[in-house]
Amino acid sequence: MVNSSTNRLIKYYDSKIAEMHGETYGGTLRALKGSLVETICENMIRQAWQDLSGNLGRLSIDRRRYYFTDAQGNKYGLSQDKQVYIDGQFRISIECKAYSELAMYKRIIVDSYILQSKFPDLKFCLFQLESMLGGGYSKNAAHLEGSPGVHVVNSFFPSVELEIITLLDGERDINKPIHNKQFYKAMKAERVEFALNYFESVLSQYI
Repeated sequence: MVNSSTNRLIKYYDSKIAEMHGETYGGTLRALKGSLVETICENMIRQAWQDLSGNLGRLSIDRRRYYFTDAQGNKYGLSQDKQVYIDGQFRISIECKAYSELAMYKRIIVDSYILQSKFPDLKFCLFQLESMLGGGYSKNAAHLEGSPGVHVVNSFFPSVELEIITLLDGERDINKPIHNKQFYKAMKAERVEFALNYFESVLSQYI
């Protein structure tokens, strides 16, 4: 039986996808999908913290920019989409995407590696609607086999703990966009629950 919080997240996704039906302007669609993924992510984090009986006053979700410099004084600023703070301490950094392919993944893991130099205990997550990474990300929530490309990239960053959460089944097909009614994809309860369980497992360390 699907619990109420899972069902609420699925209904929210369905309602927002339905609003996109008939929309043709690419910029609008990208913004709508980006907002959808970020909102689902934030709602899941808050739900996971609530399920752990965490004090909501201790939790904050932000998007701060952190700066890094090299020996010559060159500056690089970066910020991932959702930053989870417990008691003001940065605990989870999340990149939210409508979909990801390997080039995007490489940028995300490099940025994560750089952030880790300032926050060595930080956990990282790629939170996406669909996957173009290959392997098992679009086949099952636990993605036990992963993909060869991701495994190779990860091997160069062994210190970075980057969880990949994919909300929809099936590899992304550019010719079958999910905002078109005929290519709609359902968000399954097991994927929602996998994501909630991931956030609970990380956040439980700070209860």
